[in-house]
Amino acid sequence: MDKLQTIGYYPLPAFVIAQQKNLFRDHDLEVGFEIATFAPEHNRGMAEGRWDLSLTSPDTMIARATRDGHDFVLIFMAEKDLQVKLFGAKNIKSPGDLKGKSIAGDPGDSNYDLHRRKILRDCGVNETEYEVKIIGTSPFRLEALRKGEVAACMVAPPYDTQAMAEGFHLLARAADHIPDYPTAACWTRRAWAQQNREKLLRFVRAFVTATDWATDPSNREEALRLMQDYGKLNREQAEAKLARVIPKAEIRPADIDRVVQLRIEMGLYDPPYDPVERFYDAGFWVEATGMPPPVPFGPPRAI
Repeated sequence: MDKLQTIGYYPLPAFVIAQQKNLFRDHDLEVGFEIATFAPEHNRGMAEGRWDLSLTSPDTMIARATRDGHDFVLIFMAEKDLQVKLFGAKNIKSPGDLKGKSIAGDPGDSNYDLHRRKILRDCGVNETEYEVKIIGTSPFRLEALRKGEVAACMVAPPYDTQAMAEGFHLLARAADHIPDYPTAACWTRRAWAQQNREKLLRFVRAFVTATDWATDPSNREEALRLMQDYGKLNREQAEAKLARVIPKAEIRPADIDRVVQLRIEMGLYDPPYDPVERFYDAGFWVEATGMPPPVPFGPPRAI
């Protein structure tokens, strides 16, 4: 039984199903999973090889590849559609009220902080008009909002439900500002992928099998139950997560381009721009699934 160490901000539905249905074990894999709580630690650990695979945002991978020079590569895509929301304190009625205030965040060049920038710019609030306090992931951000340490924060499910129940004001939904956005992928160091090809192929096969199982309507009720039990979710939360699964964990270059386009718009990716193919290696997914490779996309272009 070969071991793999993975990390993510939450257990993806297909990962939960692969664990609970013994799909990893069927491929002679023992897969560990660690919850990431602080982006810089996650990024450092991936660069150092502390974890084999990251099951997090393709934006994180692209940020670290283009800004820090790490040779990370995407292996497959897992989820789409943003569920993160911007909540304000009880005295904050609109995004415009955040001028001059502090907002909880992670380092501001990827993921939710990138989404926050987009939302607030769309609402006429520039980054120079508020302060960002580096806090951490959703539970820590929400706790800072509870304590009055910040005036707003970006939070993902299930913490958005908690924020709403506690009377904090929903200021914006990221999906309204950034539609059809890929939220989770499997990525790693390119050198590790090449050195561990056979083991990685088995992981891809197990994960893709899990997406097939999860998206089969005849398995829906069991899939929801497994997710609810594993993640302590209510049915509505489990349904929302299941709806985000990308069938067959397919690599979609046009969706990767959406990430690149947002980074360009926010001034966090400078020209000259590499072809989108720089950021993924479809060979593992193609060999594992027998499916044809994605059509080459070329340089970034708005679609």
